[in-house]
Amino acid sequence: MKKFNRLCVTLSVTALLAAGAGAAVAAPAAPGHHVRGGHILSEAGPAADARFTKGTTICRNQALTSGNGRAVLRVQEDGNFVLYKDGRPVWQAPGAWSRGNCAVFQEDGNFVLYDAGNDPVWHSSTWHRGETLAVQDDGNVVIYDQDDRPVWATDTGD
Repeated sequence: MKKFNRLCVTLSVTALLAAGAGAAVAAPAAPGHHVRGGHILSEAGPAADARFTKGTTICRNQALTSGNGRAVLRVQEDGNFVLYKDGRPVWQAPGAWSRGNCAVFQEDGNFVLYDAGNDPVWHSSTWHRGETLAVQDDGNVVIYDQDDRPVWATDTGD
């Protein structure tokens, strides 16, 4: 598996909020950590699913949030990679317990959680199929292919 390239374009939290997609970092980032790369695709306002392009990266203390704020996908301070729905944990990356540092929706379409040594600890197995990453208002996180068909999901939606 190709290791995460740390040369990314930095998006500020202000830029994310200004995009009007409702997607934002759910908590202040730790010093030196930023949401990097990617673009927010959905701009329908605060009640829209938040969709992200390849290159989107979040690190410890950062999250991707659905447009209505109901779903929050977070790389926690303790290294766990957890999806919260209505404030309750509903999914956790298998085998990643306390080892995660940054989650990257890679250019190859795979969503990967890396540890502090830049080694993968979890992945979505969506190589060459994933096109967009959606944090949906129904509490589900889904990776869609180029034809907008789901290729991976947390299966936590209503």
